[in-house]
Amino acid sequence: MNNIKMIAVALATCVLGSIYTPANAQIQIGSSMSSAGPGKISKEEMAKFKQSTTYFILQERDYQQLDAFQEAIAKVWTVTPFKIIRQDEMRSLDKRKSSFFFFGGFVTIRRGQSTTTYHTHLSYDLYMLEANKKGNLEQQLFGKFMLHLDSESYRQTMRFATSNKTFGQKITPYLYNEAEMQNWNPLMISGYLKVINDGLQQETLRSAFEEHIDKNELKKLQTETLYIPDYVNTKFNMFTMDEKDTEEDTDDLKSAYPFPAKYVSSAELSKLAAQHPEGIWYLSYIKSSTDKYVGIFNSKTGEMIMNFYVPVSYNFKMKDLKRVATKVKS
Repeated sequence: MNNIKMIAVALATCVLGSIYTPANAQIQIGSSMSSAGPGKISKEEMAKFKQSTTYFILQERDYQQLDAFQEAIAKVWTVTPFKIIRQDEMRSLDKRKSSFFFFGGFVTIRRGQSTTTYHTHLSYDLYMLEANKKGNLEQQLFGKFMLHLDSESYRQTMRFATSNKTFGQKITPYLYNEAEMQNWNPLMISGYLKVINDGLQQETLRSAFEEHIDKNELKKLQTETLYIPDYVNTKFNMFTMDEKDTEEDTDDLKSAYPFPAKYVSSAELSKLAAQHPEGIWYLSYIKSSTDKYVGIFNSKTGEMIMNFYVPVSYNFKMKDLKRVATKVKS
């Protein structure tokens, strides 16, 4: 019988020590370090968080388009004051009055009779730092969203995963400086943060695998175009960790989704959102190791109007679009 173990490590900067905290969700709001539920946030913890300033630490290349990230976050993040900073600026902050968004992740270890396999899951995590009885900083989780790495980045994280005790130290500089993440851009980040912001604002938790459907908004897609980022057509082989781009098949697309839809690149998607201040509807697809998440968002409001989770499935398939189409029809 397989033995599955989850080992997680918060991947902040060198200011922080590593901790082991398993968690899993497309977008989670809560303190849970496991996938059993969202995890409670006490009134005291929530009050302290709402009195904090939230600091966002980005990938190094992102600071070249700082205005775009600033605008995307400002549009949806209202629960606390916020500021975008670099990693080394964390050292000088008052940790008691600060909350932080930084890169995190965990490793799932599956042990069989003769084999051991490792799977990495990366995320963008919201924490506050608390001093324990020994005076060491511990991390209080408030929310997170998962990240979709390309094959080379996933391959690199898998190499680090086999050394659990140093996973955080090895992977942190890679995530900040080199990793390619398909769902990491100002537009998509804004949608994920909107879900977390509203949940914390209303003090409503979101469980790990909670699905969501806004029927009224979905009906609009009967006539409005759904824009699909073309990285959904990149197929991943879990055994070789290679990726292969497949041709866009408009006939298959129309058969699965009989409403207006169009494949676009991530760059084109961002341009379309900027050109249509009235809003466009776009699809978000996240591959997190062997987990798959699909969401539909509105660019104007940042609202998530649909999302679902598919276990043990990591490539985007036409039946995922059929599932969306079924809800658009109803």
